[in-house]
Parts: sequence; C-alpha cells; structure tokens
Amino acid sequence: MLRKTLLNILLRSAFVGLDILFVTVIYFSLYLYRISNEFKISLHLIDIVDYRFWTGLTYFSDYSRFYLIVVATIIFFLHRYGLYGLNNRSSLTDETWKIIKAVVYSVIGVAFLSYLFKLQVFSRFVFISFIITTVICLWLWRVLKYFVIVSLFKQGYLQKNLLIVGAGEVGRMIAAEMKNRPGLGFRVVGFLDDNPQKIGTLVEGVRVIGSTEEIEASVLDMLVKEVVITIPSERELINRIITKIRRHNVQIRIVPEMFNLMTSAVEVGQLGPVPYMRIVKTPMQGAPLLVKRLFDITVTLFGLILISPVFLITAIAIKIDSPGPVIFKQKRVGKNGELFDFFKFRSMIPQAEALKAELAAANEVDGPVFKIKNDPRITKVGRFIRKYSIDELPQLLNVLKGDMSLVGPRPPVPGEVDKYGNLEWRRLEVIPGITGLWQVSGRSELSFDKWMELDVYYIENWNLWLDFKILLQTIPVVLTGKGAY
Repeated sequence: MLRKTLLNILLRSAFVGLDILFVTVIYFSLYLYRISNEFKISLHLIDIVDYRFWTGLTYFSDYSRFYLIVVATIIFFLHRYGLYGLNNRSSLTDETWKIIKAVVYSVIGVAFLSYLFKLQVFSRFVFISFIITTVICLWLWRVLKYFVIVSLFKQGYLQKNLLIVGAGEVGRMIAAEMKNRPGLGFRVVGFLDDNPQKIGTLVEGVRVIGSTEEIEASVLDMLVKEVVITIPSERELINRIITKIRRHNVQIRIVPEMFNLMTSAVEVGQLGPVPYMRIVKTPMQGAPLLVKRLFDITVTLFGLILISPVFLITAIAIKIDSPGPVIFKQKRVGKNGELFDFFKFRSMIPQAEALKAELAAANEVDGPVFKIKNDPRITKVGRFIRKYSIDELPQLLNVLKGDMSLVGPRPPVPGEVDKYGNLEWRRLEVIPGITGLWQVSGRSELSFDKWMELDVYYIENWNLWLDFKILLQTIPVVLTGKGAY
C-alpha cells in the first residue's frame, strides 16, 4: 500500500514538473526570440546557461514576474480540471479543450495586467505563439502519458480495487468491461448480492463474496476504493449501503435505473431543490454545431475548386455513355424528417426508378434498404463512378445549401423511413452526411442492424475530432472502392 502511494505521488509530481518545464522553456524561448530580433542581440548556448547573462537583459524582470503568473494559472486550471489524476478518464479531445482553456486563461490574465499597468513588453506574436506552442506541447506529452499510465494499469500497477453491489446482468456487464479493459485502472475484487444462491459463485471470474450487509467489512478488508451499486430500484437498501460506507475513503457510483435507455450524453441539473438528469439527444448543438457548419462550408468550397476537373470529365462521360440528365435528383429525408432534393451524378438508366419494383425480390440487403450488387440498371460509367464514390460528389452542393453535412448518417428515401422503428428514427435527429462511420466500416458489406448501430453511436458520441477522423478514413476507402456497389 505504501509503495503504491509513493508511486502515485511520484507520478503526479512528475506530471506537474513536466508541465512547468514545458511552459518555462516555451515562455523564455519566445522572450529570447523577441529581444534578439528587437535589439539585435546575438545569443549563444554558453551564455543562456549562465544565470548572470539573464540579469542584464531587457524586460527580463517584467517577463519573470509574469512568468510566475502564467505558470501558476496553467497549473491551477489543469489541476482543477483533474488532469493530474491517474484515473482521469477524459478523452484526449476533452483534455485538449481543457489545456486550451488553461493556457488561454493564463494569457488573458497577463494581457489584462499588462494593459492595467501600461506595460508594452508583450507583443501579439508572443501571445499567439505561446498559446499555440504550449497547447501542442502539453497535448503531445499527454498522449505519451496516456500510453504510459495504460501500460502501468495493464501490468497491475496503480489499479483501484472495485466492489460491485449486485451480481445481476448490469453487474456482470461492468465486471466484463473492467476485465476486457484493464487500461481503465480498476480491479474487480468481488460482488455483493442478497440472493443466497449466488453467494460463493463466480461471475465473470469474480466471486460473489457475501450479502450487502457485509459491505463495510468488505470495503475495509479488501482495501476497496470504488463501489458500484447496480440495484438502483431498491432505494432503502441503497440508503443503508451508502450510510455504512460513507465515512470511509471510497468513491460510490450508482448505475442509473434506465441506463440502457439513455444516450451517452446526460446533462445534470437542478429544479429548485430537486436534482435531475436531462437526456441530451446529441452533443451536436449550440456552438459546436456552428463550428461544424463553418468547417463544412470551408472544406466544401475548397473541395469544389480542387475537383472541378473531375466534375467536368464525369459529366461528359455520362452524356456519351447513355441518354438522360447528368445529375440525378431525388427526394431524400433529412433532419427531423424534412424532405430535400438530393443530388448525385446519374449512374443508372433513366427509367431506373420504374424498374425498382420488378427487382424487389433480388434485394441483397436486410432491413428497409434496397441494394443489388450486380444491379442491371447501372450503366457502364455508372458502375465505375459508384465504385469510387464519384457519383456522390454533387452532394457537396447539398452541403453548401445546408441540407447535408460532410459527415453524418446517410439520408434515406421516404420509402425506407416508412419502415423505420424508434431506433432507426434516431438517424433523423441530425443533419445527414456524405460520409460517416458506415462508409468507413465496410459500407454495403455490413448488415442493416450494424449500420444503424454505427449511426446511433456517431449521433451520441459526436465531436469535431470524430468528424475529422472519419474524413481521413474515407480517403483510402474511396480510393480502393471497398464495399461499394
């Protein structure tokens, strides 16, 4: 126990020390860069390591005082955001945002004080460069830190002992998750359950050690640091359990009774004295949604300029290959069930929609979707442009109109939506996209249920970094034509 505590303290101290080191090097490097250019000072390594060199430099005393403010502010906020905890479960995206806020707050503080005391020692170049460089450095080493901590967890170091109350389906699920993901940092040491037939049995390789009446003794004897309660409907029992172990140094977690009906995004709030949990349909709202829209417009405009020759060549090829319009326009269902005109390069013969009913028996995809691998309605040029997703390029115009996004669930036709259940309807809670998790995970090779599962996961776990990753993964999928027909 003492060894584990010392290792914990050592690692936390090392994390703080590395942050201070990076901030210090970046801060004074920018200072030296500024004065060397402004006052034509020639800098040499042998001078920089001599403390007497610094005392005679211009603005050094001012920069030194503000350095203390910068370091203290950054460390304070990183500590407040929990980034020095070994069991911090924030994603790298969340950590990046927290790092940005900590660095920006420190710079805002310095800028305010500089203005207040009318000090002209900092330039805009120093402010901007410090923010960008510090965020990048602190993020990069946290990526390394993540792998180091996960490696220690997998080897059994620093893990917290976890006790699960309730050996039912939910408890079994949690135990399996902890077993399959040792990088989370927990070791399940036992179950407690009031069913006498379960006591002494193994659940996911972990023994049911007793009833809930023995929880205090179990927490003390097994050095438990986390207790997960999976019997939320039994309020009186939960109250007794919490009362027994509240005075001990143990974290208590209660699995919500309707956890399987909730999305991954839950907002905790309070109506007067009454706490509540609001189910957030998707994180794709507010300012992040605005940023997503600006990103879509910027990338789309650049893309249209870049691939304009492909548009021209494809249009000519379609006209030469078969009669009919170059662009195929179809009604699709968008966000909240609203219809919009969906654009594609025509890849089928003009009477394709009329022949669809005759080919219904040949459908090769389960669910309400209609797809045939060797569809006789597809033209020669159409087969090529469908394989490499060139037929999808006109949807960039849908993105500019706001009917679609670059990334999101594919927009269905009205006939498919008529067959949707409650789960499938969730796809219509967000703006549809040109590409998505389905496209980069196998496309037409996936079952309908897996397709829906990927779309719902995207909706519930959306962030800008996920969009960026999907766009990058789309490139090799399109170039190889994998799963397309």
